[in-house]
Amino acid sequence: MEADYRTQTGAPILLGGIPDDDARTVRYAIPIPHGLSFLSTHDFNAKVVGLEEFPRKDWPNVRLVHWSFQLMVACGLVLLALSIYAGWFWWKHRRLADGTWFLRGIVAAGPLSFLAIELGWFVTELGRQPWIVYGVMRTAKAVTPMRWLVVPFTIFTIVYLFLAFMVVYLLCREFLKTAPAELRRSAT
Repeated sequence: MEADYRTQTGAPILLGGIPDDDARTVRYAIPIPHGLSFLSTHDFNAKVVGLEEFPRKDWPNVRLVHWSFQLMVACGLVLLALSIYAGWFWWKHRRLADGTWFLRGIVAAGPLSFLAIELGWFVTELGRQPWIVYGVMRTAKAVTPMRWLVVPFTIFTIVYLFLAFMVVYLLCREFLKTAPAELRRSAT
């Protein structure tokens, strides 16, 4: 997740950056000195084992794992900031925050939370590659070959597209029933 290529003591934690597997470095990252050592062991000068200690064929896609993790943490920090602001506002004013930008942030927080969940799933699944069970079974050995897989895939895709169409149709129909007359005229 941290794209830590080299084993080192007092390892920094990196914010952002572009991992480069060939050069074994992360370009354009902002380092926080001793941060990774502290997060890993609660000791600022602890040794952190880098990817160089593992065979290259056992590395995951470092760039995708690193970026997914960084974006997941960024989403979490935005959600945390919104929560802290709402709590502070309540404590200070004894009412809910209702500023335009705050409310827009709350609306954006819904999809942002789902994005954080999906990015966490990416980190988990991409980070364990190429292993299903580390040191026991590689992903390539775990795939069960199935002929005619396109048939159930196509059927499920058609069913879900039909269901999505029906949801949109029913929502529009209900909206037109309950909307004021001037909205109904402009929608049709």
